[in-house]
Amino acid sequence: MQIPDWQNWNHDEPGIADLESRLEELSRLDAQADEQGGWSELLWQSVVAAGATRWVPGQEYGGLGLQTAATLARFARLAESSLTAAFLLSQQDAAVRRLAPSAGRSPQIASLLRDVAAGSSFITVGISQLTTSTRLGQAPMQAHATDDGGLILNGAMPWVTGATQASAFVTGGVIEDGRQVLVLAPRDRPGICVAPPLPLAALQASCTCEVRCEQVRIEPEEILAGPSHEVMKIPGLAGTGGLETSALALGQARAALKALAGITTHEGQEHEPTTALAATWKEIADDLLLAACQHPDAPPAPAIRQRANGLVNRTAQAYLTARKGSGFLRTEPAQRWARQALFFLVWSCPTPVAQASMRDMAGLCPL
Repeated sequence: MQIPDWQNWNHDEPGIADLESRLEELSRLDAQADEQGGWSELLWQSVVAAGATRWVPGQEYGGLGLQTAATLARFARLAESSLTAAFLLSQQDAAVRRLAPSAGRSPQIASLLRDVAAGSSFITVGISQLTTSTRLGQAPMQAHATDDGGLILNGAMPWVTGATQASAFVTGGVIEDGRQVLVLAPRDRPGICVAPPLPLAALQASCTCEVRCEQVRIEPEEILAGPSHEVMKIPGLAGTGGLETSALALGQARAALKALAGITTHEGQEHEPTTALAATWKEIADDLLLAACQHPDAPPAPAIRQRANGLVNRTAQAYLTARKGSGFLRTEPAQRWARQALFFLVWSCPTPVAQASMRDMAGLCPL
């Protein structure tokens, strides 16, 4: 059976051929990275060679400055081959989006964006302490103002993807009156300490770490936004509003769907579950593209995220079930996709989305 694809996948768009030429290699390298569990320079260099680091930075920095819908389709295609690569790139692009509004007044930031687009520098975000999580009950990152307009950071970024390779972090803290600030923190700044990678159940090659700050100096020109209550909600800083994560979930779900369809066709297994999952995939993909284009009939981003979370986990587990015992071997993609799909249940997952997922698992009506 034929599995649906993105409706707006335009093979004439700039850089599409570069991405398509690397998809098979990215899939192979994702399996290797999962087995090895550490940073894969080969995988990241394949991302760079695919032109993916140029998708989000503006043309003035050597990038493509793609619109949201085109970016989401490419992210989904990348995740279909390598969720590890797509996860790393998503965190870099989240940093790019939050740096871009300040680049016009800062030669330092403009130079960094050019390096990112060229693939010569990797940057990431450490902002979960401002949004969805802390770790082990830690207090939020504290930011103390200095007399010259700078800041001093003390505290920790609980979850920082690619931290071992990053040249800079976009992070944030809370000042004395409870308001928040968003800043750029270069990796080589005294007082920054990257802890060993956290022992994750999947995506270990993402090198997600805790990053600690002790008396870290932030220059005035490195303050990106704030002080403000809920600085991440300032217009221009919120990124894709969760749509990007849903695109990655749909990408991995499509990989499992294609594999599942191959089994049902080859072994004569029942087609109905695959057909139903494929229909659900298309419904969510259509809604995601509506939301990316800000169509008035588009569902809200959290609703799309909750549905995408459920689909990627059901599809991965369906393929694992169809593969039987063979799928449980570490050398098989079925078990890797099943483990990776679990990450969507906890990765930057707002409480309402998590609660809706749990209600769905319990057979209750969604919130």
